[in-house]
Amino acid sequence: MESFDPTVLITLRMADRPLRVGEIATRMQVVGPHVTRHLHDLERADLVRRVTDPDDQRARLVELTEKGADASGRYLEALLGWFAEAIADWSEEDKTAFGRLLSRFVDDLQAHLVRD
Repeated sequence: MESFDPTVLITLRMADRPLRVGEIATRMQVVGPHVTRHLHDLERADLVRRVTDPDDQRARLVELTEKGADASGRYLEALLGWFAEAIADWSEEDKTAFGRLLSRFVDDLQAHLVRD
């Protein structure tokens, strides 16, 4: 199987809904043509597909295929497994504090991205 940068797949999986190319680019903090180049390869590999936006029939959204959802899920499981192994020896108090701070970080990061 070909090797792909999983960023677009993860972005779509984390959004949990189809996105426009511009939305993907904004979430990745890159320009649209960068995403478009990746999408061509991902479409050829049957990992994503373009669908009509139900709110605007002229626009297209990008969504994961079943194969793309599986691939992004495996990637996240591997990554999260690696993190779990990295903190396996931490106390429950430290894990709880880390989880609280990580949630705060994600919330603040999302708020920052929305402002930009």
